[in-house]
Amino acid sequence: MTSLLVAGDIGGTFTDTVTIGGDGAVGRYKAPTVPDDPAGDVFIINDPYLAAEHQNDVQFCAPFFHAGELIAWIGCMAHQVDLGGQDAGSWCPTATDVYQKGLRIPPGRIVRRREVNRELWDIVIANSRMPFPVSNDFTAFLAGPKVAGERMGELCDRYGADTVRAVMGQSIETSEAGLRDLLTGLPDGEFERESYLDRPAEGGGSELVRVHCRMTKSGDRLVFDYNGSDEQSPAYGMATRAGTVGAVATLMLCLFGSKLPWNHGLMRPVEVVMEDGLCVTAIPPTPVSGGAAGANWVAMNAAAGCIEKMVSFSDEHRDLAFGPGDGSWQLAQFGGLNQYGEPFAAMYLDSLLWGGPAFIDRDGVDSGGAMVILGGGTEDVEQQEVGQPLLYLRRREVPDSGGAGRHRGGVGIEFAMTPIDTDEVSGVIATHGVALPNRTGIFGGMPGSCASFELVRGGDVLAQMGRGAAISSLRDVEGEYALLPSVSAGAAINAGEVVNVRLQNGGGYGDPIERDPAAVAADVANGAVSRGEAERVYGVVAGDEAATSARRDAMRRARLDAMRPPAGTRGARAHVPDGHWGDALAIRGGIAHCGRCDAELGAIGADWRDLTGTLALDDVGPLIEVHADLVAEQSICPRCPASPWVEIVPRAGKGWSDFTL
Repeated sequence: MTSLLVAGDIGGTFTDTVTIGGDGAVGRYKAPTVPDDPAGDVFIINDPYLAAEHQNDVQFCAPFFHAGELIAWIGCMAHQVDLGGQDAGSWCPTATDVYQKGLRIPPGRIVRRREVNRELWDIVIANSRMPFPVSNDFTAFLAGPKVAGERMGELCDRYGADTVRAVMGQSIETSEAGLRDLLTGLPDGEFERESYLDRPAEGGGSELVRVHCRMTKSGDRLVFDYNGSDEQSPAYGMATRAGTVGAVATLMLCLFGSKLPWNHGLMRPVEVVMEDGLCVTAIPPTPVSGGAAGANWVAMNAAAGCIEKMVSFSDEHRDLAFGPGDGSWQLAQFGGLNQYGEPFAAMYLDSLLWGGPAFIDRDGVDSGGAMVILGGGTEDVEQQEVGQPLLYLRRREVPDSGGAGRHRGGVGIEFAMTPIDTDEVSGVIATHGVALPNRTGIFGGMPGSCASFELVRGGDVLAQMGRGAAISSLRDVEGEYALLPSVSAGAAINAGEVVNVRLQNGGGYGDPIERDPAAVAADVANGAVSRGEAERVYGVVAGDEAATSARRDAMRRARLDAMRPPAGTRGARAHVPDGHWGDALAIRGGIAHCGRCDAELGAIGADWRDLTGTLALDDVGPLIEVHADLVAEQSICPRCPASPWVEIVPRAGKGWSDFTL
């Protein structure tokens, strides 16, 4: 990807001293000073504590000059397949410090006055297990800024540098003004959400890392405050400050960029506040390769939860409310010798095919892809098998993997593979969202499925298939079935053994028992929902309207019988403007009414959920786990009884409220 930064927007020089670590104790890099005539210079950096998410993210950038004047910076960045470190692919989930993660490159010139810095180039390439792909990527990196610079030169020659710079600046200012105007029409207040990163604990089980976000909206500004999140630890999943700020920027661009021009103007009204040393602001030597798909994704989900609560007060913008768009990256990286006897390392991008979140007016997209990689997609199966010694047994959408709701979350895939034409491959696998669903629903929608890695050892699936055996599920594969830990490295997978990867998927929107029975029947027909779940969670009995009506009535009575009664208003009565909050609440004179039946719930105080009944959900779904320290709670209107909210919260009780206006 090649991009432009207007010079005036970033100061135009590299003269600042950059501190590595918040207290400066770790060390300092003196960024190079731009010379008088730096035409042809290209800079390289991959330091995750400065400007990347992890060391794999190598960036090239070059100043663009016209008639001797700095106009803009041109940059490109891509994830590299391997830059060293203790595990193939440089994702090192068991590393305990950054020095085990691969080469770390401070800002410096990879090209000086149009001459490649061959010594630096060779050092980087020599540290990679895959020198040819990395070298080819770097060559493309040089071509990108060159071509972009030529096109920029043509624009400046045609219209004048001042005009080109003014248009770029005006585009940024237009987006900024548009977002500030949009924010001004939303209520001021604080909005909170807590999310969790789960990972293997010593001695077995899972431990939780807490990521808390408090978003303050005041006038035309947003402040995302992550103080209160757990501290960093030397284990997989920690994120750097750069990664977390990037996560917030991704959310702002993808969300508000659907209504406004997509550029840096969408971040100008935004401040991200967090002290150093948290799980979202790790400092050296904390390992951070997993933060690129760990704590910063959870931080993005927490921020998304705050925004969804804010925009749901607006009739005009509530269509922007949805559960987290991305849950966890299912890292499936394999290496070893391929079928040609050559070294290989491959990261399988099938993990991009998760289901999308549901919205107020539509279902989530099945196998819809990632919000963080809008142009991303997976490879063709046959192309993968040509280059890697792994045979696909299947790549298919998983029934019941999308969160149930009036509009359901999109279903996503699972993919199963076995080594072929090689004795074994070495697997590096890592994710979160195994012990809890990160992709929660909103306004009564249920969460989507959890992630999982599964393995069948000791068998020979190829021999089974050769005998004509049908392999429709892992249980059909001969051998010993195991559910793998969410993080492991160097696991040998032998020829004939099977590894299966299942993704997290989108959450639902609205109460499932309000879904159109015809839509549920269509879901069953196309395999998105099983017959059992259609009846259990949606209350739909196939082909029988009377039985469906009776089933849903019985579900409503069961909710009333099992719910914990409302606690009543706590704290001072809140000032909440009249209107609607999604379809959960109708608010008049500070009094909350059920958004479905209009029953008066009471005056809103510290937490609106005190006005609803509460039901602990023991069965959230067939593909969902809930960590022992957490509980799934369903809010219930004491009268209708519709469900305005479902959330995974600490078993000991949550210490935040959805909104304080």
